[in-house]
Amino acid sequence: EQWGKVNDFGFVGRDVIYQIFSISKVGIVTLHPIINYLDSLPIKMFEYMAAGIPVIASDFPLWKSIIEENNCGICVDPLNPEAIGEVINSLLSNDNLSEQMGKNGRKAIETKYNWENEFQKLLSFYSNILK
Repeated sequence: EQWGKVNDFGFVGRDVIYQIFSISKVGIVTLHPIINYLDSLPIKMFEYMAAGIPVIASDFPLWKSIIEENNCGICVDPLNPEAIGEVINSLLSNDNLSEQMGKNGRKAIETKYNWENEFQKLLSFYSNILK
């Protein structure tokens, strides 16, 4: 089993998080399906993608659409620890798949999910309102 390779760093500051990302094999964001989370977009998921780390995420519809559209991770039932463990083991045992998913996530951040793109969308939106 590979569970001996799991590290819990606890709370760390922004200055340390990217060092941790650089040694991470997967990023996990398996929040439980409560009303506040179902339609949220966790920054953590996008940070994993930006770092080139494959994402294991809750199978909420919005999250699932992003993960599947970009082929950058796997969605799983967050209330099923066995399924989460299987997905972790699957990604850890398949370097090619993990690497490709990480690259896909990074590409999605560079081309779609970044502040410059969002700025352009807002600028266009406000320009249309002012016309």
